Amino acid sequence: MGNRCAPILRAGLLAGLAVVCPACGSDSGGGPAGSSGSGFTAVVDGKAWEATAISISAQANAGTPGTVILLGTQTDGTKSLGLTLTFYNVRGPGKYALGVDSSIVGGVGQVGEGTGIAGQAVSWITAGTGVDGMAEITSLGAGRIVGTFNYTAAPGKNNALGTNRVVTDGKFDLALKGTLSTLPENAGSKVTAEFGGVLYNAATVDASLMDYTGGAGFRLSSLTSVHGLSLMLVGVTAPGTFTYSNTSPVRTITAGRNGGTADNCCWGGNAPGDVVEIIVTSLMGSRVKGTFSGTLKPQPGKPATQDLVVTSGTFDVGIP
Repeated sequence: MGNRCAPILRAGLLAGLAVVCPACGSDSGGGPAGSSGSGFTAVVDGKAWEATAISISAQANAGTPGTVILLGTQTDGTKSLGLTLTFYNVRGPGKYALGVDSSIVGGVGQVGEGTGIAGQAVSWITAGTGVDGMAEITSLGAGRIVGTFNYTAAPGKNNALGTNRVVTDGKFDLALKGTLSTLPENAGSKVTAEFGGVLYNAATVDASLMDYTGGAGFRLSSLTSVHGLSLMLVGVTAPGTFTYSNTSPVRTITAGRNGGTADNCCWGGNAPGDVVEIIVTSLMGSRVKGTFSGTLKPQPGKPATQDLVVTSGTFDVGIP
């Protein structure tokens, strides 16, 4: 599978960034009733962090339905340390994987650090692996958002410090400004599996009710910054169980991303000897759902030398 989705993934992650600074405050923060805290806390690299109330903003983005941005800054003298969480495709309480773009039900985590002197601010961002962290919105409504989070953020553009920032034990209980617009049925996708027992959670997804020739069928392409997964079902227009075929009608699973090593490139597709089962449980105009599994052979000429066992595969994807 090629790298055609990589620019989309990177652009989606960068679009989720918000500038973190002491001057970015609003009146939307504040802890829960009866609390003396700000309502936005975490542990950053092992040290307690709490946003100052004046710095906190919790906002539903009216221009992008289902998007919520939380940000806050802790100031110590001339130094500031800020956290930003951007959630995509929010319909209500639930778990949101961090390290994904806006095609996924999930979000992005960021750390920002500065001194207030121009050119000295640096940032870190979840790296797009799809498993950089997890947030859970436990309550959403009546003008309030409550939940927990943790993530690891990698150095961002122009950040030469080289080390990751680790955010744990995050909590938010904040007044939420704005109104979450109703999401269309096809908004937000999820694709997960285990590759040899290692979790794969797609960071970007593209799906269509057409095959590679433009005819009827279903195709799905997904990527993370380190791996990838694609499904192809030629001629499929209704739910059913489909097994491997590399001749017409094609029914295949492909895993890996080109340019990788033997750990992440490349298996399946037209590789002879694949064992594949794809079960489509629901196929409508706006969404396709199902499960998949298989044992995929290394693609000729690629670094992989061992079979890849794919288990526990699930997809629930929106169709543009």
